[in-house]
Amino acid sequence: MLLPILLWAGFATAAGVRGLKNVKNLVVFGDSYTDEGRLSWFIENDGKQPPPGTSIPTSNSTASGGYNWPYFASLELGATTFNYAAINAPFPSVAEYEIPAFLADAAYVNITTGTNTLYGADFMENSRAKNTVYALWIGTNDLGNGAFLSDSQKRGATFAEDFVDCVWRVFDSIYGAGGRHFVLFNTVPLERSPLFAAPQNGGAMMTRYWDTKMNYNTTAFEQKMRQYTTAVNRIFEYGVPFQLLVKDRWPGATFAVFDVHTLVEDIIAQPKQYLDKPADVVGFYWRCTNADYDDCKGSEHPLSSFLWYDELHPSERTEEIIGEEFVKLVHGESKYGSYY
Repeated sequence: MLLPILLWAGFATAAGVRGLKNVKNLVVFGDSYTDEGRLSWFIENDGKQPPPGTSIPTSNSTASGGYNWPYFASLELGATTFNYAAINAPFPSVAEYEIPAFLADAAYVNITTGTNTLYGADFMENSRAKNTVYALWIGTNDLGNGAFLSDSQKRGATFAEDFVDCVWRVFDSIYGAGGRHFVLFNTVPLERSPLFAAPQNGGAMMTRYWDTKMNYNTTAFEQKMRQYTTAVNRIFEYGVPFQLLVKDRWPGATFAVFDVHTLVEDIIAQPKQYLDKPADVVGFYWRCTNADYDDCKGSEHPLSSFLWYDELHPSERTEEIIGEEFVKLVHGESKYGSYY
């Protein structure tokens, strides 16, 4: 029975999200790599959640030092973005907050107009399955310091049950709400980031995101992070076709895995093709000069010349590249996409 299953999977990769040419809605979930203003809402409102039906304007004050990838993708697609990405604690996560917030917004009815003024009638009707793409990009907070990397995860937590299975359940919820076109981003090579790289490979020793880094064997932790990102990406690579095609978990849905890991590796390998001069893929733009992290400023070089904005986050230029490639992925033209 193995051969028919493999043939079926091979045939399925010819379809998928790539058939969408008229994307009107882009609904995204994730963390600071994707957030466009929801985090600022939490900060400005003492941690309170936006009420259902609230429209949060797209902001260029993000962790990239500018706009994040959904901004660039929606511009090129001519689509409206509904962005639920926020950040880890003390703000809630995808399963506990972002999905419930999306479901509440989708079900919201303005008592004055009697309509959903956020999504509109077109989305609320069955057309959501035809012209809407749902994208999820998480992993940085789950794998890094304060989580699996530093053995700080909750007791008994595992990649398979507490991270990967959570990803599948997120798509269960989206599917139950009518979503049919899914994109899953894999993890970037976090071990190459200034935060997790060892000093001999350009890693930062003083960092606001991990102020005890100098107390650890940084080479061992760099390689530990490499093992984690490689393992998670391999699980996604095999897990999506297994869940979709073998287990038939989301009947009628299409799926694409976006290999941002390889995309970032390609930027590192050929920086001059992607970044402005001096094309820096090791250092970062926004630096702090003292241990209190209250004396921070940007580089004398343009932000567009950096892969990393700070020790952990991709720069606006990197986010722009990711957004452009996302559009190619949706149209079936990206070498970084696997389609099912």
